[in-house]
Amino acid sequence: MCGIFGFTGWKDAAPILLKGLSRLEYRGYDSAGICMISKNRDLYINKAIGKVMELKNKINLSSLSEYTTGIGHTRWATHGGVTENNCHPHTSANGRFAVVHNGIIENYSELRTMLQWQGYQFYGETDTEVAAKLFEHLFMGDDFETLKKLTTVIEWAYALVFLDKENPGKLFGAKIGSPLVIGIGRDSWYVSSDYRSLIGLVDEYITLEDGDLFCIENNDYKVVNCGVELVRDKESITETEKHMELGDFPHFMLKEIYEQGEVLRNVFAGRIDFQAKTIRNNTLDEVVTQGFERVHIIASGTSYHAGLLGKQYLEHLADIPTEVTVSTEFKYGKQFIDKKTLYIFVSQSGETADSLESMKIVNERGGYTFGIVNVPGSSIARLAKAGLFTHAWVEVGVASTKAFTAQVATFLVIALAFGRKWNLEHMKFLSIIEDMQKIPVRIEKLLETSDKIREVAEKYASYLNFFYLGRSYELPIAMEGSLKLKELTYRHSEAYSSGELKHGSLALIDEYFPSIIINGSSPLHSKNCSSVQEVKSRGGKMIGIITSDDTKKDIYDDYLTFEASLPETEVFLEVIILQLFAYHMANTLGRDIDKPRNLAKSVTVE
Repeated sequence: MCGIFGFTGWKDAAPILLKGLSRLEYRGYDSAGICMISKNRDLYINKAIGKVMELKNKINLSSLSEYTTGIGHTRWATHGGVTENNCHPHTSANGRFAVVHNGIIENYSELRTMLQWQGYQFYGETDTEVAAKLFEHLFMGDDFETLKKLTTVIEWAYALVFLDKENPGKLFGAKIGSPLVIGIGRDSWYVSSDYRSLIGLVDEYITLEDGDLFCIENNDYKVVNCGVELVRDKESITETEKHMELGDFPHFMLKEIYEQGEVLRNVFAGRIDFQAKTIRNNTLDEVVTQGFERVHIIASGTSYHAGLLGKQYLEHLADIPTEVTVSTEFKYGKQFIDKKTLYIFVSQSGETADSLESMKIVNERGGYTFGIVNVPGSSIARLAKAGLFTHAWVEVGVASTKAFTAQVATFLVIALAFGRKWNLEHMKFLSIIEDMQKIPVRIEKLLETSDKIREVAEKYASYLNFFYLGRSYELPIAMEGSLKLKELTYRHSEAYSSGELKHGSLALIDEYFPSIIINGSSPLHSKNCSSVQEVKSRGGKMIGIITSDDTKKDIYDDYLTFEASLPETEVFLEVIILQLFAYHMANTLGRDIDKPRNLAKSVTVE
């Protein structure tokens, strides 16, 4: 979950490394550090606790123009506390080698003990320092041969990038499990955990595969896997720096909330012909003809909530029995892989470790895997037999917003494709297609009510506990809204089916425990209203997320409204209200909105 960035070329390395780390900070922001080599073989190391800005404040760029090769790291702590000693890059005992690492070396404890018996002393607690000292221990004069030996000793999972003080201009490393790409510039080379950190720096990159070892030297590079030198395909960067910039917004999360209308237009483009009112997509045409009888969705976090909505869509619109499993539970549970089941893996980054490992299990056992990801060239995108990209551009805010709505929209398109092929009633199909075309405009209209949402959020900012309630399509929205509140405000929040309250959870209700119910125009509207009365009769406060034409507004203490449409499409408006509610409350409480405490965006370790 950490971020790695490396550079070698003719330019000053320090400002490039710092820019790259700033773009990777969503992957971890406990601490940051850089290590650089000058043409005269001088080594420069600087580290700081906290965000990349803390590191920038410690560095005098004007004194570092001789340093043209370097590696940098922004950390999400796994092994060892948040201290400068544990901050990357880590160095060998003799000071010759430096390394940055993303992942977890699972046998580091045994290796550390062995090295201590050999007389090595450790200044920190990380598994990465073990890799640095082990490299020195194994070194017999050749960097790349030593790297080969190292990768036979350390166990899962890693992306490693090394410097050698005696070889200025050289970067080398290896990858298993954790993402790593090489950016190809003009007389300059980059290494990064995410190709999007290279936007505006290079036009092309290559994605390293598991087992790859690489070396960049003398303005060229090589990739070796299982002793064979390979040529990896080059990929083009299509995004612009605009997608990486904050613009006039105070936070990336708010910018990304406001981008959701345009993101949904991207999701629908090339898949839905609104004029002909039909779905046209080669991937979906192929998948729906495979004769699948069931669907199994595997995902984590926000993507899991999108999967729960996918289940609702697939079962209601396509009559396909659908199961949704958290990826960590799937990996370690009993798997019954069936060739009549479509296995859908959902991941914003396409690198989520437990989802990726679960996909490998399904592939190995002959299952049909389908990926829903936002990053072309990601591991899940490459390993899936088929898939759809969500086209949500770069999402910088750690708390997902537009990536979630893009995933949900993708599931809706998939369900309609299956339903239309099978037995979805034609008029129902047409009405949903017509409504989907209106969603982006409705979102943009809803965003004009942000100040009203802020007023309600400020009113409830002092409360410490919340219930989020919903049923059917709106239960996953309640779960996602609850997660957003937890992530951003650090308030305790739980999501429940509104019909489940009476089975125990009502015991928690009092005047200090407000509830938020998502209650649009679904067939369960009246039953939800009964749940509202149950809470109110016990002194609980109730906030309603309701349609603007709801005739029962008076049963709520406060309410936030959206334009009524179909239950299948109202969810997009409901979740945006909840995103803004959490955002405004967090802003009121002075939270770090784009980088909530203890979190990182791309979970590439278990």
